[in-house]
Amino acid sequence: MQLREWQAEAFPLWWQRKQGIIKVVTGGGKTFFAIHCIKEFLQEYPTKNILIVVPSIALLDQWQESIEALLEVDLSINGGGEQLSEISQVCISTIDSLKNIIESISADNTFLIVDECHKIGTEKRGALLTNSWDATLGLSATPERDYDDNFYVIIQKILGDIIFEYDYIDARDDKVIVNFGLLYAYAPLLQSEEKQYEKFTKSIQRRAAIIGGRNMDDYLFKMAIFNRARLIKNSKNRIPYGVELIQQFQRESWIVFTENKKQANAFNDIINKKGFRSALYNTDLDNQERAENLDKFKSLELNVLVTCTALDEGFDMPQADGALILSASSSKRQRVQRMGRVLRITENKPNALIITVYSSKTEFDKLMEEAKHYHQEGVKVVWERQDEKT
Repeated sequence: MQLREWQAEAFPLWWQRKQGIIKVVTGGGKTFFAIHCIKEFLQEYPTKNILIVVPSIALLDQWQESIEALLEVDLSINGGGEQLSEISQVCISTIDSLKNIIESISADNTFLIVDECHKIGTEKRGALLTNSWDATLGLSATPERDYDDNFYVIIQKILGDIIFEYDYIDARDDKVIVNFGLLYAYAPLLQSEEKQYEKFTKSIQRRAAIIGGRNMDDYLFKMAIFNRARLIKNSKNRIPYGVELIQQFQRESWIVFTENKKQANAFNDIINKKGFRSALYNTDLDNQERAENLDKFKSLELNVLVTCTALDEGFDMPQADGALILSASSSKRQRVQRMGRVLRITENKPNALIITVYSSKTEFDKLMEEAKHYHQEGVKVVWERQDEKT
């Protein structure tokens, strides 16, 4: 197994403790790194076991495929309809199916690997994994959580500290991901929406003054923030402007991230009428239709795939070279995951374009902070306004 430079640098840091979290961008090679750790661990400790915990069926399938291609081990699968009668030396399980086998696992003889480890940052999931594991490895592009301390309270206690970081700039400079550009596109609120936005903003300010700050544990404050965000992300100008942007910028294929299924359906209807080959990918579709749409997109039979959050994590989409983020999330994790969907290197893909549509000052402030970072690192950053286009 030939390691990339970052993997060779990170491995001794993990091996020294046999514990810790690797914070590496989507597409950077986290799975390959973990499989290298498994190989070295089993060579040193051939009688010990490996438990790999993943958040989704898609990642379950991808891990199974990768391990079967790179390692010769006894492998068992827990989740996705598979019913385990006996646990093999290496076991892959979804987090939601882990309760079926956790009592059969001897933690002090097991190397625990948790992919997308930010997903275990809840009391219920964390309780399943709170054991004295022989070794641990967490994998995530964004292990820290946005609105709580559960990284420190739960995740870090199970898996250990973040021992290595590798971000998009590192990956781009090492040619691990394709070069990319960022476009921030302003779709103004309608006059009626602007008035409602100001009303919510005043409510937020009043509540913050009463409770002494921005406390997301306060129900009234949190609901005012939520209602304003929902107004912004569902603003009327986003869909027509998003369609214009896809028509304006030529890409091989696009993934479009929308706020909800209603917005996804509306965008999909319009973009198909404009001559694009587009389809939906969300939980309203049955498993067969979702799989068919995904396969058609990967084979370029479709050139637009419209989703909500279903493709945020767990899918390799290397063919796509354009991402349109129609709802500018306040979650740093979600933005990183969505960007990563189009940054993997493939043949005849020189670069990728990530467009984010925004409609408010709150979104602008967050995007400006992000833009300054990337601009300083030599990433092309462009700002555009719908109301200034001729």
